[in-house]
Amino acid sequence: MIELLISIVTYNNAKIIKKTIESIISQTMGISYKIIIFDNNSTDETLKVIQSIQSSDISIIASKVNHGFGYGHNQVINAYEAKYYLIYNPDLRVKDNILKELYEYMESHHDIGMITPKVTYDTGEIQYLCKQHPTVFDLFVRRFLPKSIQKSLKSREDWFQMKYTGYDKEFIIPYATGCFMFYRSSILKQIQGFDEKFFLHMEDADISRRTNEISKCIFYPYNSVEHLWARGSHKSFKQTIITIKSAWYYFNKWGWKFY
Repeated sequence: MIELLISIVTYNNAKIIKKTIESIISQTMGISYKIIIFDNNSTDETLKVIQSIQSSDISIIASKVNHGFGYGHNQVINAYEAKYYLIYNPDLRVKDNILKELYEYMESHHDIGMITPKVTYDTGEIQYLCKQHPTVFDLFVRRFLPKSIQKSLKSREDWFQMKYTGYDKEFIIPYATGCFMFYRSSILKQIQGFDEKFFLHMEDADISRRTNEISKCIFYPYNSVEHLWARGSHKSFKQTIITIKSAWYYFNKWGWKFY
């Protein structure tokens, strides 16, 4: 059995995917691992770029349709057996042997179902991606209000992003980021992976909540990954519509909490 399976769902990521994969391969693993790329019918050169990387540790599943983020990861999860699964964004960079470090930590902390580390920009600045359970108010403020008004609600935003923790100690995350989720196989299988009714956005809020019902989602402050993050949903009308649909489904599923 593979000890660590790294699942990456791609869609038009030709410009960044090579360095992402190379950063993984450069790590001193000391464990058996496999990188599985599920491509959601990219229309750019993503597949060609991946195929140009010479490594026996990479496999590609090329889909002819795009059914979304969670669907892509579920195809990988259901097709391969592993001790741990890493849900991994194509815009991440790992360093300092963090994958082996997290593997060893999970091996000695059997009560944890999923762990995610500190996430930073390339400047080293923290991205505050751990969140409280979403409310209609918090999502509306973040998506639609101008920055000038958002600043007047800073204390609420700081609470929502759990900044009061200092991001310098371990804590349970109600709503963990989907960009990096290091899962124990038994827990991920028990909750049956992602809810595929989410095409994109909010699937991480949902899977975090289901994980915490039977185990724990934990923030790991002792090491970090770099995230080349762009808030695409703020820049695209199409992405905004997708986000609204996801939020509608989420609140219908978990209950409408307005504030």
